[in-house]
Amino acid sequence: MIRRGVIPMLHEGWIGLAVGVLGGLFTLVVALSGEPLLAPFVPIGIMVGLAAVVRPVWGAMMLVFFAYPDALLDKLLFMVPGAPYKLLALMTMAGLALRARDYRMRIEGIFRGPTMVAFVIFATTWAIAILMAQDRGAAVSWGGDLATTYILLPLVAIALSETRLATIGIWLLAAATLISGLALMADIVTGQRLLSTSDAATTARTAEGFDRSSGASNANPTTAATMLLTGTIVALVHAIETPTYRKAFTLAALIGTLAILASFARSAMLVYGIIAVALWVTYRSHRQAVPIGILGLFGLMVAVAFMPASFLDRVLSIFGFGGGDWTLGRRMTYNIIGLDLVWRYPVFGIGPGNFYEMFTDQDYRYLPGRTLYGRQLHNMYLSIMVEYGLLGFAAFMGVQITALRSLKRLWQTAPPDVAAAAKALFWGMLTYLVVSVFVPNEYIKYTWILPGLAAALWLSQRRPGFHDVK
Repeated sequence: MIRRGVIPMLHEGWIGLAVGVLGGLFTLVVALSGEPLLAPFVPIGIMVGLAAVVRPVWGAMMLVFFAYPDALLDKLLFMVPGAPYKLLALMTMAGLALRARDYRMRIEGIFRGPTMVAFVIFATTWAIAILMAQDRGAAVSWGGDLATTYILLPLVAIALSETRLATIGIWLLAAATLISGLALMADIVTGQRLLSTSDAATTARTAEGFDRSSGASNANPTTAATMLLTGTIVALVHAIETPTYRKAFTLAALIGTLAILASFARSAMLVYGIIAVALWVTYRSHRQAVPIGILGLFGLMVAVAFMPASFLDRVLSIFGFGGGDWTLGRRMTYNIIGLDLVWRYPVFGIGPGNFYEMFTDQDYRYLPGRTLYGRQLHNMYLSIMVEYGLLGFAAFMGVQITALRSLKRLWQTAPPDVAAAAKALFWGMLTYLVVSVFVPNEYIKYTWILPGLAAALWLSQRRPGFHDVK
């Protein structure tokens, strides 16, 4: 007992000492380099990094929460050079590596699960696709970006594979929606971008000139809306399934719904409607089904009444009504080009990032809506199929489907609190996968964090307690 307790403490002591020394040196360097006002804030970043290294669980929690409001993380860690989120992931990975002995049971359990088996197969097809790419340079660049994102799946799955931790991770999706939803509405009211700083988040506007907001995210508004929608559905289902925290989850769902309306994201609005109907059918026998349905219809009528005419035209353009929207035709062209490339390169695909290059190929010059600049394919599934081939697509879908199946099994067999978390994550993940038909989400963090949380919850119930880290 003494040995098991002392050794982790010694490890953490040495880690703390090393990080403390490096942090002090880095603070000194910043001060001497002509940034004395910045130097006092450096320890904040050091403390966050130290937390992720010494306690990878804390790092994984921050990775889950800040996956959506990453602009907020950038503001909090403005003194950190480079990309704070990626550095946080690197520190969490380092923490898991340093404590691999303590986490060995979790690691073994996770990699025996179906989701991680499919993930390893996908990682293999990723490497093959890069080696066989049409443009190797683009493949290495884009493939590297994907690798820094899909590594989130094992990080989250390993670090949070206890019931309490996985459940908190799922709650953090709703919390992120609440924070970013409030930021988005504050942006709309003030006409400012309070947190977002990236060009993608700050330059997007509708054809009518309305400046769109990404809330607390640095992603473009449409992509940010897909994450906003996911957290909103997680909060909504949790509000139904978890009486203890119903008020908090209801507030998050309400703020998320209002923020989706203010995001001007047609895909998010359309999928929200589809999932809302599916949820009402699922819970039609629930004692609150009728008042919730009436309240939902009333909210829809109020939203339409106060909705700007330009946004209503934008939504109706999906169905051929309202104002015309040339971007819909252009996205159809993306799909036509994508299907042609799948036909020409079916097995291993054209390589990561190569659609961006081949979009401008002269063979497609007569297609309507094609531009002189490269574009991403606005369909995650077809994009994976094009760039990683049918083998990569099958492995990718294996990751997502096995995660959904494990959640479905959990809500049918697990204790009520775990079943509620599993059901909320299932509906949130299903919503995210549906809306990804309209956007290239393979590079978005939620694509890998959601199955990571599913794998963590699955392992926590498979053999409870065997993987606990002391």
